[in-house]
Amino acid sequence: DVRPGGRLLAERHEIGGAAALDWVEAVTAELQASANVTMLSRTVLFGCYDGGTYGAVEHLDGPVRQRLWKIVARRAILATGAVERPLVFAGNDIPGVMTASAVQAYANRWGVAAGKRIAVFTTSDSGRSVAADLAAAGIEPVALIDARDDFHVVRAIGGKDLKAIELSDGRRIACDTLAMAGGWNPAVGLGCNLGAR
Repeated sequence: DVRPGGRLLAERHEIGGAAALDWVEAVTAELQASANVTMLSRTVLFGCYDGGTYGAVEHLDGPVRQRLWKIVARRAILATGAVERPLVFAGNDIPGVMTASAVQAYANRWGVAAGKRIAVFTTSDSGRSVAADLAAAGIEPVALIDARDDFHVVRAIGGKDLKAIELSDGRRIACDTLAMAGGWNPAVGLGCNLGAR
């Protein structure tokens, strides 16, 4: 993302008693004002190499579209975040079946409902957080299915769009969006270049 803040941009949190977005804006302003900081917000790090060397591509506007950066750092922190796992069930590729983090970002960051009848299917507390964020935005989920409660989605029903979901107990729930929260995997690809685990 070109805007600093990571998942704080899409979730509702507080840091030090204030909204997380206020904290992000204050820290970003502080970094931009620092003489010894260069912020490359439109830059993608693509590799980590021996000797503290990193490769990155900066995307530019104008006649020169990209700039290749070779960064040599005495010390570095790789804060690459995590990727939400999709859940496996029949029809999980039907339009309207989305990761819960995407549905949450639509609601919190852009003020857009991903659908009119949203169901949430989760294996962790992050799905419950998404359902709470949707409700706080005035988008009441039609169902919250938590696999830890011995129910799970076995099939998404639809063709060009989602019409309903079928649960393991045989029930069907009409919905046009299913937010699936399968937990998170750390994004370790860059660190693995240097042998990190």
